[in-house]
Amino acid sequence: MENDELISIETFCTYYGVEHDFVDSLQESGLIELVVMQQTRFLHVPHLERIERMVRLHNDLHINMEGIGAIHTLLERMDDMNREITALRNRLRLYE
Repeated sequence: MENDELISIETFCTYYGVEHDFVDSLQESGLIELVVMQQTRFLHVPHLERIERMVRLHNDLHINMEGIGAIHTLLERMDDMNREITALRNRLRLYE
């Protein structure tokens, strides 16, 4: 992965106004993956939308890590089901 697809934890925390402990908790819970290069920790830019959602759940709705994990799992399952529904609709169109 190239460096332009990474954002430092420092930049992320400053921009979103979150503590480093929150990012550490997300990593410990297995909800995000960090990249370490030259003793600096980074997030994957393509995953920012997911991480932003987790920040909003925590800050705006005061949901704890376990709740964030459960919500994240359910949202991913919904996305998978939506992709499956789209694929099935496309296949059905062949027979109409």
